[in-house]
Amino acid sequence: MLKRKIHILESYANEKLIAVYISIFAITESIFNPFPVEILLIPAVLKYRKKYIKIAILAALMSTFGALIGYMIGFYLDELMLSKFIDLSIYQSMYQRYGSLIILIGAITPFPFKIVTIASGIFKMDLFYLVIYSLIGRYLRYQIITLLTYHLGPKMIDLYKKIDQNTKLFTKIFIVISIIFIALIIYYTYWTQKNAF
Repeated sequence: MLKRKIHILESYANEKLIAVYISIFAITESIFNPFPVEILLIPAVLKYRKKYIKIAILAALMSTFGALIGYMIGFYLDELMLSKFIDLSIYQSMYQRYGSLIILIGAITPFPFKIVTIASGIFKMDLFYLVIYSLIGRYLRYQIITLLTYHLGPKMIDLYKKIDQNTKLFTKIFIVISIIFIALIIYYTYWTQKNAF
């Protein structure tokens, strides 16, 4: 996939178009897009090596903007639907206590960032912390990738493939465990509320 992206970018995309592609990818990755921005960042830096810092900053800013959209989706999802079936407010203080760490981890690690952004909206995380830690985490992640690409050149393609393969299994396991854990919390909360009546 990366080699195909490189060919497309080198053949058809100028600097402005690459910026548009990265912006769209970064925004949507924070909401629903399952593909990481790195599949565009690496080819972009290989074509415009001296722009590796600007490329990382652009991706971080657009990803943070996408995080705000994901937050709003989660916020209104809870307000319009979830709150009618289950009261998650009892977990709100716990999420706000550890939310900054959760956001930072989600922004840096391979864990799907969209889950973090939407959950932050559901649990009414302070928007200031969402923006700050999203921006810090995303910038660190993307700058590391672009910096490595700048120094390693085309070798970064094979390195990223190895990293991606090793993290996919971990990510899938973590997601499954998270879903089970959340399902158990929702079930327990629903059962407790039902018995209260």
